[in-house]
Amino acid sequence: DGQEEDEYVEPAIDLHIPERAQLAQIFCNQPNNLSSGELLELRVQAAELMVVLCGKRETVKRKRIRRRAQANIAVEESLGLDPFPLLPDRKQCPRCIGDEALSHGERTFKYSGPAVMYDHFYRKHGQQLGGVKQMSCNHPKCRGKALEFKHLNHFKNHVETVHGVKLRA
Repeated sequence: DGQEEDEYVEPAIDLHIPERAQLAQIFCNQPNNLSSGELLELRVQAAELMVVLCGKRETVKRKRIRRRAQANIAVEESLGLDPFPLLPDRKQCPRCIGDEALSHGERTFKYSGPAVMYDHFYRKHGQQLGGVKQMSCNHPKCRGKALEFKHLNHFKNHVETVHGVKLRA
């Protein structure tokens, strides 16, 4: 006939949320020869992963996050660098760094400049922090300490003096 049948190529699943990737692996690649006990174990594992995923937040998709995150993770692992240093880059959001509901790439994301990060901070976190009576620093290095701030200006002062990130007045 002259027509060759194309061989099916399984699409690559490219996800930067590890729990979602593990869940996709469980749902898409189930061997036929599993015992009932092994199937039950897979179902339990899938349910646990779904519970963890419910605690995650979906944020704006940025194509560059995935590329940078993969490159940065490889470099940090090879150099043994701390992914959440006490003095982050001034283009990183001080609230997002401590938000465990975000992926690693989103927590360590660097905006194109400090002004863009300021806009993000006030748009995403400003109103939330403005109405709170007591706020705390959720940076991984500060989380264990009993740091509580009564006003947004106290929080801004802490972020500038301890973390080296100046926020707009």
